[in-house]
Amino acid sequence: MLKSERKKLTLERIDAVLKPRGYKARIADGIRYYLPQDGVTTAWAIVFLNLGWINSREAMVTHDEVELILQRVADENYPFPWQIHRGTILTPTLEHSTFVDEYDTADMDTEEQIEDYCNWYLGYINGEGADFVQHCSYLPNVLKRMDELVEAGLTWQYPHKGILSGTLDARFRGLIISKLCNDPNFERKIAWCDERFYDGTNDKWLPYYEKLKAEVLPTIEPKYNL
Repeated sequence: MLKSERKKLTLERIDAVLKPRGYKARIADGIRYYLPQDGVTTAWAIVFLNLGWINSREAMVTHDEVELILQRVADENYPFPWQIHRGTILTPTLEHSTFVDEYDTADMDTEEQIEDYCNWYLGYINGEGADFVQHCSYLPNVLKRMDELVEAGLTWQYPHKGILSGTLDARFRGLIISKLCNDPNFERKIAWCDERFYDGTNDKWLPYYEKLKAEVLPTIEPKYNL
């Protein structure tokens, strides 16, 4: 089966479910379906590979209030510019990192195989993925998970277990969330991040971290009270 046919059959099935719900689509190397609602954007993504495989992405959630604050530290040299499509920020704040792509290297050569894949991915979108989105659309729930990760000796973006998106910029997001949530352990989180950014290995990120601490975090008014 040609890649173009595989893509057509898959998108016909996914489109039929997501587009009536208001989802928009951004087509690049694959397709990203996204739904902005009240400052929170939910996204799902599918990538079609030449080998005959289809890669699926975990649920992604963008909190505009977090990303718009974070953008204040950026300049033209910022390591990871934001993805924006038609005015909607698509760079995720959170990712469902425990998601497992069961069809990661599965052959997709028949309509039956594609139908099985679509049933599985839509099952995730409507089930476990939807539960993640609902839970993590409320930032205090995200903060609770951040604390659980640190107590377990893990970072907020730890592979396959973490919750925040990014590399070291995940720590920026975490501090912003902490401040928005009026977190009583905010200063402890600053000290935890200081250990990482001042260890002599993060010269690329350090100027942005210092700007975040000096110019951005002090201006954030808490929005949620724990």
